[in-house]
Amino acid sequence: MGRSAIIAGAFALAGHVTGVAAAAQEVIRLPAEDRRLEANFEEVYRVGSLAGEDWEQFGEIAGLAFDGAGNLYVLDQQAARVVVVAPDAGRLRTIGRAGDGPGEFRQPSRIAVTAAGQAMVFDRTQSTFHIFDPVGQLVRTVRMPGGALMTTMPDLDRTGADHVVIPNGTVSSVSFGMLTGTDSQGSAGRRRPVTRLLLGGDVAQTDTVLHAWMAAPEPADARPRNEGVTWIGVRTRALAPSLLVGGLPDGGVVFSDSSDYSIKVVGADGTVARVLARPIAPQRLTERIREAERERRRQELAQEESQRSRSEIPERFARFVDRIQASQRADIETWPFYHEVPVIQDIQTSWGGAIWVRRPGEDALGKGPIDVLTPNGEYLGTYPAETTQMPDAFGPDGLAAFIETDEFDVETVVVRRLPATVN
Repeated sequence: MGRSAIIAGAFALAGHVTGVAAAAQEVIRLPAEDRRLEANFEEVYRVGSLAGEDWEQFGEIAGLAFDGAGNLYVLDQQAARVVVVAPDAGRLRTIGRAGDGPGEFRQPSRIAVTAAGQAMVFDRTQSTFHIFDPVGQLVRTVRMPGGALMTTMPDLDRTGADHVVIPNGTVSSVSFGMLTGTDSQGSAGRRRPVTRLLLGGDVAQTDTVLHAWMAAPEPADARPRNEGVTWIGVRTRALAPSLLVGGLPDGGVVFSDSSDYSIKVVGADGTVARVLARPIAPQRLTERIREAERERRRQELAQEESQRSRSEIPERFARFVDRIQASQRADIETWPFYHEVPVIQDIQTSWGGAIWVRRPGEDALGKGPIDVLTPNGEYLGTYPAETTQMPDAFGPDGLAAFIETDEFDVETVVVRRLPATVN
């Protein structure tokens, strides 16, 4: 399975160390003051417009990825297809279509692409990966088993064997036991796994890379009963530290699991090589921050409700759906909070191994400045919040793709070239 296929060990770091000698961790103290980077990125091309050709009228972009030749893969969830854009901004091919058969999508939600151009598209409704060869022909499908770990953004370990997917983004759900609160936990929190998905067979296999720390959720018996609806499981505390994971070119990973500025660099052999730390303290939780988060959740729920067509709900279920929605609205008002706001919002890693770290904005919840580090612990500088967003996909030779939305909510993909120093 190659050097990236199996990494043994279980770790809970950043003050929660198990299984690894503390002396083995080199802690690198990065500067406290930001060193400004200028976001003078060269624009290579842009695609996506209502006035453009049919293939570039994107409905809802669910994911972007590059292959080793610099071709960009745009996963359009609404159109249920992948459009492959060549480096000259022309359409190279289209992969997939709407349907229920092999190579057809119902709700495609994630995409990963190897350097050789093999595309892997995950369909949430089918709970299946569709794997296509470099010319867009379906190779096979791989079913996800029940209860397996998924992430919001699978990415590839390009140095490992084919069909190996690692997380690059925020881990949003884990085992069924953790979701229902039946996994073991202690007073200091619980452990949650970071896994690779091995897609070499008909059913996806998982390989645990490490275990990270997770803040203890609200006790199951503390959740109030709303509108006669009893929810199964526990509630993760709002603003609790996310598990943020990125893959490195050598088969290792970086991750953050605490509210401090502490990024752990794990080698391909499973050992913690170093911890990258900046002396930036988490923000204290205030009532203003609580209310801002509640309002964000209210708006998010309202948007979901507006998109849900009542005509699609059988009349005999309509009252029950109304009760669930009312309970969800009441849940927002009683949701438990973590005691502080984490310093790190997002981590992404580039093809060259640079670590991009986004911090909160001045209001504690908005998107703030982006630091760029190297796995060896060099602080390259910081892009101020107003100068650039986090790339939605990194590619070879400094390519990076950004999704931009205009005043009519039309999505455009802009491909830029990053300086070699931050890639």
